Amino acid sequence: MSGHIEGLYRLVSGALLMNSFCRGWLSSICLIVGVCLSAINPAAAQQKRGFRIFLDATSTIKELAAQDDLWVVEVHFKPMRLISVEVTDPKTKKKSRQLVWYLIYKAINRPLDRRPDTSNTRPVNEVDPNPRTLFVPEFTLVTQDKDGTRIYPDVIIPEAQAAIQKRESRGPADPVFKNSVEVVGPLPPVTPPGAKQEKAIYGVVMWKKVDSKTDYFTIYMSGFSSGYQMGKGPAGKPLLLRRTIVQQYWRPGDQFDQNEDEFRPRGAPRWMYRPDGVNTPAAKPPTPK
Repeated sequence: MSGHIEGLYRLVSGALLMNSFCRGWLSSICLIVGVCLSAINPAAAQQKRGFRIFLDATSTIKELAAQDDLWVVEVHFKPMRLISVEVTDPKTKKKSRQLVWYLIYKAINRPLDRRPDTSNTRPVNEVDPNPRTLFVPEFTLVTQDKDGTRIYPDVIIPEAQAAIQKRESRGPADPVFKNSVEVVGPLPPVTPPGAKQEKAIYGVVMWKKVDSKTDYFTIYMSGFSSGYQMGKGPAGKPLLLRRTIVQQYWRPGDQFDQNEDEFRPRGAPRWMYRPDGVNTPAAKPPTPK
């Protein structure tokens, strides 16, 4: 009798062991298939490259009262990325592989909440035509680390731009990401919220030879609004302040193996008024809200 019980025990144990093995084997197969499908599925890859950061087109009553021609665009940003490309030196014509930092954005001209002026006190100029409104964005990347501050204006790199377009697009129907020179032009017509078609501007900003040891950096973006204020500079001289977008980042990595997954936004983007034509950062980095 004990022999029959022992045989039954071995049979059940073997079945349970085989069942456990099959479950583990099937789980491994499913994991491998899932990884392969995500690698060859362009929709899944594109989802990871979507616009994740958003800044609304807002204005205050004071700003609207100060500027009749005030306009503000709604801006969407993709995450900061890296791409390694062969770049041609314009002087020596030699090629070298470089790591390019880049940022892709989408800008939409939105209507501002203007309350009608019924006072009938504002002068109306019916002779001179309204000045042509141009979209002229400017970008500055500023690193802020223990060893000092470095300033990097955006650059135009044709080889990198072509590689970025290929990487970020799914097909010929997707928008073309223009560099900071190509994107300059008339401001698109206003697109109301919820419209079926958006008159959007798509652009790409590139930087090269950014210090690989940097941990903290800030991107200043002007030209996304016509807002300005007059302030006082050194010795009480008048100083023009332009409405500027500020976005802070940090990257918990090192200079040996740079990876775009290391980029982390420090808070959300925000508007600030910054001195016009001054490339030096503020004395103290803006604190994200």
